[in-house]
Amino acid sequence: MIQIYYGNGKGKTTCAIGAAVRASGAGLKVLIVQFFKSSKSCERTILKDLQKIELYPCPDKVKFTFYMNDTELQEEGKRYASILKEIIARQSEFDVIILDEFFTLLDSGLFTADKLSTFLSSIYNEKELILTGHDVGKEFLTLADYVTEFKCIRHPYSNGVKARFGIEY
Repeated sequence: MIQIYYGNGKGKTTCAIGAAVRASGAGLKVLIVQFFKSSKSCERTILKDLQKIELYPCPDKVKFTFYMNDTELQEEGKRYASILKEIIARQSEFDVIILDEFFTLLDSGLFTADKLSTFLSSIYNEKELILTGHDVGKEFLTLADYVTEFKCIRHPYSNGVKARFGIEY
C-alpha cells in the first residue's frame, strides 16, 4: 500500500517516523530515506539504534533548494538519482520503505512526475510505501491507499522564530 502525508503543516515526518517505529516493533524491516535533510535531524539519533530500521545516510549539511545554484542543483539531482537506483536494487530487503520529502524531488524541479511515477511502480510490489512532501500532484494522490493532508493553522516560524533543535528538526 502507499501512504502519503503532505501539506504545509508540521507533522509529516513525525507521522512517518511513528509508522517506522510501529513496523519495527512488529518485526518488519524498514528503510528510511530522507531527501533534502541533513544528518542532524534529531530523530536519526534514536532511530539508528532501533532494530529493523535502516537509515539511509544523509549529508552533514543541506541547503534549501532555493539557495542552490544550478551546479549545486545538478549535483543534488545526480546524488538523488543514485539513491533511487539503490532503493530499486535493495527493495527486496525491506517490508516498509519511507521516503521523507519525496515530493520535494518534484517541487524542486530535479525530477519529473513521470520519472517519479516510474520509480514508484518499480518498487511497489507488496511493500508499504510511506511518502511525504509539501505539494503532491493528483496523479500521486490517485495512486495512494492512505492520504493525509497536514494544514498549517499557526506556526512560530511565521513570527520569526527559527526552527528549534529537537522540536522542528
